[in-house]
Amino acid sequence: MKLAAFSAAILLEAAEGITRAGTFLQPAKSLLGKGRSGARGGRHKQEPVEAPEVLFGDTECPCIGFDNIEGVTNVSIEGVQYFYPADLGSRCEDWDNGVHPSCQAGSQADFCMQQWCYVDACNCRLPELPQPSFYAPTALYRGRPLSYSYAACHSEDFEGSTMSEVGEAGCQCIGFDDMPGSFNVTLQGSGSAGASVVRYPAELGGTCSAWDQGVHPECQQGPDSPSWCAQRWCYVNPCTCDLAEPPKVGMYLPNATFNGLSLYYSYETCGSEDSFTAEYNLDACVNQMSEDECLEQRAPAGHAKCAWTGTACLGWEIVEHPLCREQVQRLSDTGGFLPDWLTGGVSSTQSGAPATGHTHAPLAGLLLAALA
Repeated sequence: MKLAAFSAAILLEAAEGITRAGTFLQPAKSLLGKGRSGARGGRHKQEPVEAPEVLFGDTECPCIGFDNIEGVTNVSIEGVQYFYPADLGSRCEDWDNGVHPSCQAGSQADFCMQQWCYVDACNCRLPELPQPSFYAPTALYRGRPLSYSYAACHSEDFEGSTMSEVGEAGCQCIGFDDMPGSFNVTLQGSGSAGASVVRYPAELGGTCSAWDQGVHPECQQGPDSPSWCAQRWCYVNPCTCDLAEPPKVGMYLPNATFNGLSLYYSYETCGSEDSFTAEYNLDACVNQMSEDECLEQRAPAGHAKCAWTGTACLGWEIVEHPLCREQVQRLSDTGGFLPDWLTGGVSSTQSGAPATGHTHAPLAGLLLAALA
């Protein structure tokens, strides 16, 4: 019994550690001295001492590169060569302090004391996107241009943060940015006004932007325009969104699909408040308050648009599509974050099949259950 209890405690602690996001990666023990960045004044021998805490990025965006190697990295800044340590960017450190021309004595810019490191842009799930490195513009990592991040080291990004330009890490925008051309969007008029065709840019919904501002007829009234006109939004993959608010089936391009799924939009992933859906998109699934109203909604092609979870009406794909079901199962199996709107159970279908409830236990609970 004591052994089982001890094992449960260890597994519980491990589970809590796994599910804890946004923490630093660091070695279990370090005997490196304070002079590990010796290229900023030369390395000097010293007796091994317990070093200050060395950090290797965020668990959601770890640093890359070889740490603690001898030599220099040549960096060209405005045509002048500067010598950085050979292990530049391999860990969180204020690499520019005392080396960059704006970070030398008498000229301390704000970014000089901020820590950063090189990261794999494809293995970084922070809201702030990594940026291409201009210190090593020709360098590649796994065939891709080298990127750096201040956010991975919990520092402010003085080079210009891209936070929310492509949405939250758990629900990023889809589509293309800077795509030339335009889309014709048919909008239903309010009151006695008939439908109108409005031309939106072809990059519509590819990034977080106030796409309706000055384009939608309701948004050409200056200060009298609805509040949603100035709110940013983008199109998202409904099967990979883990925000507190569900994405909604879009109305601008009702026949368009992404990976075979209806096109969904989200204001929340862009840090905006969604007043558009309640005020203008009245046929949105989330606005249907009963199962009958929910299941009456049809897509233009005639197939089901919405599905009933037993407590709420959501886009059909979110509840019923195999890709979305797989994502829910994957999050459940790994102890990932599951929004409330994903844990309300699976809907009953139009054929009258009963709803099947699913309870998603956190990873710690699964581990303890295994010991029972």
